[in-house]
Amino acid sequence: MTRTAILLHNLGGPTRREEMEPFLRALFEDPEIFRLPLSRWTQGPFARWLARRRADEAWANYERIGGSPLLEWTRLQAEGLAMGLAETMDPESFLVLPAMRYSSPSIREALEAARDFGAERILSFPLYPHYSLATTGSSERELLRRLEEMSWNPELRRIESWATEPDYLDCLAWRLRRCLDRLDPNLRSRTRIVYAAHGTPLSFVRRGDPYVPQIEACLLGVEERVPHGLRHSLAWQSRVGPMAWTRPYLDEEVSRLGREGLRCLVVVPLSFVSDHVETLYELDILTRNQAERAGIREFHRVPSLNADPDFLGVLTHLAGEALADPAPSNPAHSPKGDRRAG
Repeated sequence: MTRTAILLHNLGGPTRREEMEPFLRALFEDPEIFRLPLSRWTQGPFARWLARRRADEAWANYERIGGSPLLEWTRLQAEGLAMGLAETMDPESFLVLPAMRYSSPSIREALEAARDFGAERILSFPLYPHYSLATTGSSERELLRRLEEMSWNPELRRIESWATEPDYLDCLAWRLRRCLDRLDPNLRSRTRIVYAAHGTPLSFVRRGDPYVPQIEACLLGVEERVPHGLRHSLAWQSRVGPMAWTRPYLDEEVSRLGREGLRCLVVVPLSFVSDHVETLYELDILTRNQAERAGIREFHRVPSLNADPDFLGVLTHLAGEALADPAPSNPAHSPKGDRRAG
């Protein structure tokens, strides 16, 4: 019996004010997110300064939603995945662990728990459906660094991306269809669907990051499943800093649609499987308020997957396939859009 630890990777987030500054500092210290000239000497001081400067404002946004629920959703997803796998695997043979990139429980903490469990095999499972250098890529590199520090060399299997997994697309499509069924039929001719995805710097796109094509493929997969006959578009949220990001920006798209006389907006979040600040605050509060100011009478946001049973089934299927594959994963990144490398 091969003892296995499954690490569910996610960003992490603060639940209390005192966690805000350390969370931001860890985020800004990541060279995959911010890369400064002479970063060996400048990254740490810059991260500490910027975290102190932004902590109060950032926490005010989190406070509007009662702190980040991301860890709680990840724990529930871990529990649901464990229950699903226990139907075909010995429950004593595996452990499912949240592994947050910028907050606790960290990747290092998850690996320590896995080693204490006696794991001989690690499945690295990102809760980011679409591969990006800044999300899955950053978590993977942190995982390899920590394994090297621990002088531990378990068998490593990896799920890299699953943005076009049919069952996952079915989950998104069902939620969109249910949302559209509740719309006022009198507003249907002035209704628009906007798929909202977390933006990425254009410098990442130029480096060959597969994130944008995977977002577009995911959108196409949902559209093929929901024959609604409405116009739709893709816009990008959550940009930070002065660099050029993927466009159109969501706020600009909402303003433009308002000027065109749109009266009903349906937003479909594509980048996130769990509710957190970028759905509960950016979409449900900021984007909704902006839509109202632009003259859009109705605003609907398609619900996140969170720990719903159909989504837990998707996670169980993906993990089960990866663990059943007789060939272990190749540690080198292969940004092909496949669910597993190697």
